[in-house]
Amino acid sequence: MKTKISIVFFFLVLILAGCNTTIDDEKEQTAQTVEDTFKNTEKSAKEKAGNLSFYLPFGAKIEKESPNNIIISEGSDTFILFANTEEDQNSELLYMMAISDEKNIVQNDTFKDDNRLGYYVIKKLPDSEDYELIVGVGGTKLTTQSHLEDLSDNAEMMMEIASSVKHK
Repeated sequence: MKTKISIVFFFLVLILAGCNTTIDDEKEQTAQTVEDTFKNTEKSAKEKAGNLSFYLPFGAKIEKESPNNIIISEGSDTFILFANTEEDQNSELLYMMAISDEKNIVQNDTFKDDNRLGYYVIKKLPDSEDYELIVGVGGTKLTTQSHLEDLSDNAEMMMEIASSVKHK
């Protein structure tokens, strides 16, 4: 009987250990996801809000809109879509602004493809276990607060949206 309990306990520990993710694992996964999505995803810009059209994934909805900011929710997550219509898809302005506060940056990177600049920034939120995630293409960016285990999934959706934004 003790052997059976020991075996069950051993497998339970293995399962729980496999569920834990570390920031290093998630940083690596997020970086790869953002780059792959940036280079390989072409979603149709079917949603319209303000002076923008963009791809909106299933389950996501627009909560509020203004000329340059759109609040999007998906489940319990909230995303802010910001588009500076004066900046091209290869602009570094929003990326440089995002990394100007170096103190809390966990990881950031840029990608270039077809005259576009894609980027992401992961920042640790002070006094919290969550992270601020910024993903963008040139003058368009999305920002959210994310749990560690959701970083790469959120980053993929955010890059799909950012890559699809068109100005009217």
